[in-house]
Amino acid sequence: MGRFSQFVFGRSKLPERCLIYAGAYVPLRKDWVRRSFDMWSRIRGNWVKYSFATKKSRDYVLAFNVYGGSATLELLRLLRDGCVRRIFFVGSLGAKDLPIGTIVMPSKVIDKAGPVLVDTHPNEIVRPDKGSLARLRRALQSLGISHLEGTIASVPCVLHNILKVKKFVERDSTILGVELETSTFCHYSKKDRFENYALLYVSDNEQHGIISRAKNVREARRNALRTITNVALEVL
Repeated sequence: MGRFSQFVFGRSKLPERCLIYAGAYVPLRKDWVRRSFDMWSRIRGNWVKYSFATKKSRDYVLAFNVYGGSATLELLRLLRDGCVRRIFFVGSLGAKDLPIGTIVMPSKVIDKAGPVLVDTHPNEIVRPDKGSLARLRRALQSLGISHLEGTIASVPCVLHNILKVKKFVERDSTILGVELETSTFCHYSKKDRFENYALLYVSDNEQHGIISRAKNVREARRNALRTITNVALEVL
C-alpha cells in the first residue's frame, strides 16, 4: 500500500481524514475555506490540487479540482492506497429553483453519470449510508444550520446537455438539482468501506448561472462553502 499515494501526494501514508472539494479548481474557493484551519500547507499537484491542513491537532488532506465521476473514483482509490479512513465530500448543485447557498443533504442519488452503472452490481439508485446521514443531521442541528434533504441526480461531466438525461431530470419533480460526482462518491466510498459523508450547496439555478459573479451570489456561495467545511470538521 502507498505506492500510488507516494507518487501523487508525496506521502505513502496520508492523514486518516480527507475533505474532497468537487468541481474545477478555483483559487478563490480555496481561500474561502482556508481560514477554517489552524495550519495550511501550500497547494500542490497537477491533476488533483491538494493541501495538508491541521485543525485542533487533527490532520487533514484536502483535495481540489475533483471534476466528474471518473476523477472522483480515481481519487478514492488513491486515498484508499494512502490509508485514508474518513472522507467528507463537499459538492455544488445546479438546482431547479432553490436559492443560491442552500445546504442540501442528498438522501437519494440517481446515477446518470455512468461510473456506478459499470460496477459489478449496477444500480441507478444510490443511497448514502444511514449512519452517516444520522451523524450529519446531529452535527447540523448542533451547529444550528438549516438544510434541505432530498433527491438529486448525477449527470455526465463531459457530454453535457444529453437530451434524454435533461428530459428525465426536468420531468421528475422530486429531483432538486443536478451535479456530477455524488453518485460515484457515495457508491464507491461505501464499497471501499470509508466512513463517508456528503453535503452540497446550491451554486447555480435558473436565475443565476454557474458563471455568475454577482456580489450576492458570490457571498452566498462563500458562506455555504465555509459552513459545509465547518460541518465536515465537526463530524470527521
